[in-house]
Order: sequence, then structure tokens, then C-alpha cells
Amino acid sequence: MPTPPGAPLAPQTTRPAPARLPSPALAPAGHSLSVPREKVTLSCVDGSFGSPRRNFLLADETYPRCVLRLPLTLKARWPGERTFYVVPRVSATLHARGERGQGHWLPLAPFVNPGPDPLHRAVASRDYAAVELTAVFRPPGEVAGELRPDTVSVGGKLTVCAAPLRPGEAPCQTFDLAARYGVYTRR
Repeated sequence: MPTPPGAPLAPQTTRPAPARLPSPALAPAGHSLSVPREKVTLSCVDGSFGSPRRNFLLADETYPRCVLRLPLTLKARWPGERTFYVVPRVSATLHARGERGQGHWLPLAPFVNPGPDPLHRAVASRDYAAVELTAVFRPPGEVAGELRPDTVSVGGKLTVCAAPLRPGEAPCQTFDLAARYGVYTRR
């Protein structure tokens, strides 16, 4: 039966939702930590000659394997025998300029975990040295089309969780990434 206008509402009793413990992959990470730009290394090998490119690309080369390396201090954050779970949300974009100098950002490729599951990876702490993510890049000049490619930007978030946990430890930490690398043209 509807309540007449102006009549007081009857108090409703609600049961509180049962408390749930977050799983490590879904636990809130608190605030994000920025990774210093100089710590983010991009290493690519060109598809034609196998020549290594470190922190730069050439516009006319295909890169079947690029590795983004992040030496994060995970062992200091979670000491002892642990398993680290790496969940990347990182991508590369290409900045290219037109004839009049106007810039355009173009999607290049996502960075993912190496191995069979690109979005989830478990690493034993004893084997950890750095987080490495991989990508495949088409030639930047091909992606740019009629524009002139000049910069590759890598950015996004990387969440790392650890298990088992000790009392009082945060289960996860999110890292913000932002780095840029030059794209050069052969003369």
C-alpha cells in the first residue's frame, strides 16, 4: 500500500552486507607510485637484421619483440619468499606530425606479460630481477602513414600483488609509468 504524501516513512531495517576479504588481484592498492622515467628501458630488436635498439626506434623497421624493463624494488616492499603477480595495463602510442606541424597520437601496441597469459603472470621472488613486458611494433613510419613519426610514448599502470602476506602488509601496489623515446629516420 503506498504511503500518502507528507506521512512519515516507516523505518526500514537492512542487514549489513557480509564482510568480504578482497582477493590480492582485486585489492585496492592505495595510492599509485610513479616510476622514474629514467628507470623505464625500452629494448627492441629489428626484424630484418636482428639489430638491437635501446631507448629509440627507426621509422622504417619492424620490431617483432620489444621489451619494456622496469627494475621495481618488489623484494624490498615484500621481503622473503613470495610470489609476485603482475597485471599490466600499459600501451605504446606513436606521436606523428603533419606538414604544418600539427601533432597526432596514434595507437602502436599494448605491452603485455611474456608467456602464455599476457594479462596475468606469477613470478617467484627468488627469480625476480625486474618486471619485463613485451610488445610487437609495426614500422612507426607505416603506422604514421603520410605523417612524420617522431616519438613513442609508453604509459599506463602496472599492478603488482604479492602472496603470502604478513600481518599489516598491503597485498598490492600500483605503479604509474610514463616514458618517451625518439623515432629517427635514416638519411
